[in-house]
Amino acid sequence: MAAADNFFTKADMALKKRNFDYAIELYQQGLQIDPDRIEERKRLRQSQIARVMEKGGNTTGGGLTKMKNALLLGSIKKLGMQKKYEEQIIEIEKFLCVAPQSASELFLLAEAFLATDRASSAKQAYHEATESDPSNIDAWKNLGRLHEKDKELDEAISCWERVRSTSPSDGEAGKAIRNLSAAQMMAKTEERKKEGDGSFRDMLKDEDESKKLEQASTIIRSAADAKSAAEIAREKAEADPENSRLWRDLGDIQLKGRDFDGARASYEKAKEVNPQDMYASDKLGSLNEQILVDNIETLRMEDAEGNAAAIEQAEKELHTFRVTDYERRVKEHPTDFSLKYTYGELLINDGQWDASIAQFQNARKDPKFVTGATYNIGKAFFEKQLHDLAIKEYCSALEGINEADSDLAKSVRYDLAIAHNTKGESEKALAYLEEIMSVDISFRDVSQKVTEIRSAM
Repeated sequence: MAAADNFFTKADMALKKRNFDYAIELYQQGLQIDPDRIEERKRLRQSQIARVMEKGGNTTGGGLTKMKNALLLGSIKKLGMQKKYEEQIIEIEKFLCVAPQSASELFLLAEAFLATDRASSAKQAYHEATESDPSNIDAWKNLGRLHEKDKELDEAISCWERVRSTSPSDGEAGKAIRNLSAAQMMAKTEERKKEGDGSFRDMLKDEDESKKLEQASTIIRSAADAKSAAEIAREKAEADPENSRLWRDLGDIQLKGRDFDGARASYEKAKEVNPQDMYASDKLGSLNEQILVDNIETLRMEDAEGNAAAIEQAEKELHTFRVTDYERRVKEHPTDFSLKYTYGELLINDGQWDASIAQFQNARKDPKFVTGATYNIGKAFFEKQLHDLAIKEYCSALEGINEADSDLAKSVRYDLAIAHNTKGESEKALAYLEEIMSVDISFRDVSQKVTEIRSAM
């Protein structure tokens, strides 16, 4: 639209001059006329982030930002309930001016785009939400479904793999990856038929030697292709047997063909020729974890009720393996805070309070993990019966949560209430519990807790 283009042209010039306020105003006006301009919305977000950072603010927002914009957030929620999505999009963008990387609002923006049949804009918003909060499983799932709908199978599989890496026991992720992989193979088979049916090696013969393995890893479409690709990779590895990367490449191809034994042998060979190859150790760990996860999924599909004991045992084996493997990964990758966070979660599930606190204290050096790590530190302090320290950490975590009625916010308030009640501070406990009841009376046993505390008082 010509009118929108006029705004966008001026906005681009303002952005180049770092006049962020003016650029934001112009991008917003243009997007109200033509909301489906993906690239322009990206530049709007770029302008918003740059302005907040220039002023030393927090791009993900915080407790103070939420308080200052309480009316706006209330309006966003109300418009969503009324299904006035066009107006809601405009109001969300207003809030994103002060918190452009707020995962909860970006998720709402994506939902509003979906409700108005703007799939491309929804994709972009979900993508931004996952960048801000990589552990947002719902955003990854929805993004995966949109890519699948658009026949973007590689991207869809990648999204579901992120779900599975965050939640290894997520049955929906495992099923989606299997179905998408099958669809991908069928689509490529049809494409191959249209182009002429050549053998796997024929498809590689015109490639440069340096590109063969990359090609092999991307065009595996059948068991025969997998075998042929592995043969090519093995030839290359055996020609340069002291190159651990080539053995890892062979393992990757074998893994793609679901030759788990072969992949394990190749990764172990990579470690043998280069004991310092941390990537080989990580790939071997991921392989073993995938095997354990697949075993759980198989047991569930066969007969969930009849295999209850076997499933429980398999889940314990998975957890034990992950604790050991993440301990190694954290030592080998001391600057990877996501590993520290995951390891902390595993330790806290094992009741290793001090060890988990140490991991979370390191993990929250990364802004992405501040809120979650702080909350978990509070849980560990509570279990150690250090209730004042637990309350302090819970309060800090609550300040970092933008959405007052999110499950995380309710969980933190609930634990704050329990901590205060344990200290004998019934009034403070009731205040937090009643805050939860005001937005979700069905949350856990909050109503029963209120009754119990009032009766005791």
